[in-house]
Amino acid sequence: MKNQVVVLGCGVGGLTFASTLAKQAKGSASVTVIERKSRFQFPPSYTWVVMGWREPKQVQRDLTPLARKKVKIINEAVIKIDLSAKRVATSSSQIAYDYLVVALGAEHVPGEIPGFEDYAHQFYDLVSALKFREALNGFAGNTVSVGVSRTPFKCPAAPYEMSLLLDDNFRKQGKKVEVHMFTPEAQALPATGPVIGKQVERMLATRGIKYHPKKKLVKVARDSIVFEDGEEINHDLLVAVPPHRCPSVVVDAGLTDSSGWVPVNPNTLATKVEDVYAIGDVSAIETPHGHMPFLPKAGVFAQGQAEILANNIAHSITGKGERKAWDGSGTCFLEVSKSESAFLRGTFLSKPPRLEFHPPRRKWHFDKIALEKFWMTYRL
Repeated sequence: MKNQVVVLGCGVGGLTFASTLAKQAKGSASVTVIERKSRFQFPPSYTWVVMGWREPKQVQRDLTPLARKKVKIINEAVIKIDLSAKRVATSSSQIAYDYLVVALGAEHVPGEIPGFEDYAHQFYDLVSALKFREALNGFAGNTVSVGVSRTPFKCPAAPYEMSLLLDDNFRKQGKKVEVHMFTPEAQALPATGPVIGKQVERMLATRGIKYHPKKKLVKVARDSIVFEDGEEINHDLLVAVPPHRCPSVVVDAGLTDSSGWVPVNPNTLATKVEDVYAIGDVSAIETPHGHMPFLPKAGVFAQGQAEILANNIAHSITGKGERKAWDGSGTCFLEVSKSESAFLRGTFLSKPPRLEFHPPRRKWHFDKIALEKFWMTYRL
């Protein structure tokens, strides 16, 4: 009988894992993906959707081609994870597993901040990105606030990227718009350390973007935001990262700890429960250095973790190949205009971390286009 491998979620991590395992354990494993969406979407391109450089059909694709790899897809929500019975419940069925991979990502909970749902825009899902684009198209104000409401959040560079892209776009349109960037973080991109963080802050300052670190958002009004320290900033338009939390079905299963997320072995992605693994944004991985207590949440990490985990589970099932350990390596693009991007690369679990920052160039922009093409064309 084939080993039953169930994957919860089909974002970057879930898709990579399912596709890779189906190939490496062909004939020896039955792979089932439970994902409520029928299409894979590529979040790194959402900023381009906001700016009008991409349409929705260009940043998503149907998941049905996975069937060619003998991967079964169930387009339903996960209702319950029963760890003792090794079973997952959806709205219509019960699915047993031998191996379970949790790749459900993070939930957005804008309602945790008073006024956020009424007066703030965001771009962390495709529908919201399109709504924000509409607001920008009709924008005639003088001040825009861009910010982070809570940590942790996925794609740590995205709000900084958005502030730079908005500023660049307003300048090219001949509009005099003051852009403010706020965050509860002590510095820009804290996971990259103080040197790279200062470089990013200088990029903001060079553009005249007003940077407000160590500011925790507690209230959103129609034309202003209020921070925990009592400071208030007025604006004509607000876009902010909504609060994130671990999906409730994962919390209810008892997989989380005091961090609010799923602790895993950083090298193997194993949880505290045998044969249960977690990859991507849903996981919590402690870092061995002082920049941040936990590894940031980013799709590139989900992809790397998924590849290693698929290799190791395939080895357990087939006995072929060798086990590997994930090393915490990843890259990140920081778009600054329609044609240029900065580029970050590093190994985040080493002590000290090995990190590189490459200033904006057209090359990095084209490299991100190539990455988008890879996900939209080749992965399935």
